[in-house]
Amino acid sequence: MTVPPTPSGLFVGLTTLDVVHRVSAPPDPNTKVTARRQDVAAGGPAANAAVVFAALGGSATLVTALGTGAAASAARDDLEAHGVRVIDVAPRGFALAVSAVAVDERTGERTVVSPDGGRVEVAAPGHVHELVRGRDVVLLDGHHPALQAVAARAARSAGVPVVLDAGRWKPHLAELVPCCDVVAASGDFRLGADPDARPEAVGPGLRAVGVPRVAVTHGGGPVEWWEGARSGTVPVPAVDAVDTLGAGDAFHGALAWAVASGVGFVGALEGAARVASLRVTVAGPRAWLASLPTGDAVADPGPVRPAVEVTARADLVARAHALVELTRTDGRRRVLGIAGPPGAGKSTLAAQVAEALGGDAVVVGQDGFHLAQRELERLGRADRKGAPDTFDGAGFVALLERLVRQERGDAAVLAPEFRREIEEPVAGAVAVDPTVPLVITEGNYLLLDDGPWARVRALLDEAWFLAPDDDARVEGLVARHVRHGRSPEAARAWVERSDEANAVVVRPGAERADVVVRLADW
Repeated sequence: MTVPPTPSGLFVGLTTLDVVHRVSAPPDPNTKVTARRQDVAAGGPAANAAVVFAALGGSATLVTALGTGAAASAARDDLEAHGVRVIDVAPRGFALAVSAVAVDERTGERTVVSPDGGRVEVAAPGHVHELVRGRDVVLLDGHHPALQAVAARAARSAGVPVVLDAGRWKPHLAELVPCCDVVAASGDFRLGADPDARPEAVGPGLRAVGVPRVAVTHGGGPVEWWEGARSGTVPVPAVDAVDTLGAGDAFHGALAWAVASGVGFVGALEGAARVASLRVTVAGPRAWLASLPTGDAVADPGPVRPAVEVTARADLVARAHALVELTRTDGRRRVLGIAGPPGAGKSTLAAQVAEALGGDAVVVGQDGFHLAQRELERLGRADRKGAPDTFDGAGFVALLERLVRQERGDAAVLAPEFRREIEEPVAGAVAVDPTVPLVITEGNYLLLDDGPWARVRALLDEAWFLAPDDDARVEGLVARHVRHGRSPEAARAWVERSDEANAVVVRPGAERADVVVRLADW
């Protein structure tokens, strides 16, 4: 796992000013109560998440609407005092919403009265693409729709992972949700605001519209999660709650920190649950930050689930067939990824499995996203063709996302293919019909956790890593280069200088695979 030295996050959404009163009991009608404690702090999902991100050691920038006046000044002062850089995009005449919050001392539960400041139309700043570039994560909270949409598109274009705090359903989320890499929703979230929708349908429903990773929180109950074909729950530490205000925001801020740090999804949820549980044990919106653990503690991914080892092709075909049967059961296409170092036999195995499945599978290779030779020469990268930055990684991810979302009735998706006889990619060479239940993709960098490649793993329902004998693999590579026109000496020099350098980059991906393949008859 490559962890940025200081994770950088862009937080886009709502800020309010919260006036928080801690009371022994909520007032009865026509009565007054005396607060035991009063706090004034910036509130709002994106603002609070940014504060947590900064407290964990990250660099947090908040794009929000503050405006002018005493409330805006108080909110800005609080955010900046807690390490958050604020970019104010409020339109002229904007008045910051002030929330009146009462926290019941007996239960820690809160009631909130506030204007809906998030409905105000806020235009995105002209330099939003520059704000996104170089970030490790972008968090959206669903407020200020136009601003959210521009930020999501900019992040997608830059290959920056997007985390959405889905909150309650809002109509514009239908457009926003498919742009996100992670969606965290509460247990009462309903796709399309359908009151008759079953609560258990939220996670599968979000996966069905193309969200790679989904989490559904249930207060102090376990967090449900879905990633590819896998799903499960993460326990939430049991604590005595004294103040639940902002617990969800704390969860999302810590989740963004873990995503920015390259933590696996389940480990990220575990760390976020620990932070949210700590939040509710301390009274006040900011006092709990003094007890926050270091970011390293939050990012601890825990034990790695060992991959299954498979040595027979028949067993691999059986696994692929099981994915096809899952699609026949629920109608959702599956994607199988086959990764491994150069010369491991990825394309050969992919073709064999697809042939065994007949018309139920189609192969779409990563190699179709090789940059053209002329572009490699322009960039000065031709002498290391095959390295991660000699591919259009973002384009490959975009294609996988289209294939995941493709439904019956859609047009065929046309994918490129690499032709070794000309050493160039050919556009539109592979047609993927929407009725095909399984897409098999293969390539060196499917399990790389860096750059746009880091988004591939969550799009795979199952990942295989090929690990043949290295001596035999290298000799096979040399022979391949000779077949395609190099002299034996030039072929071996290329393998040792280029292919083997790429193999070093690829090998750690085995830890992210479901299956490690060691075929006896490689």
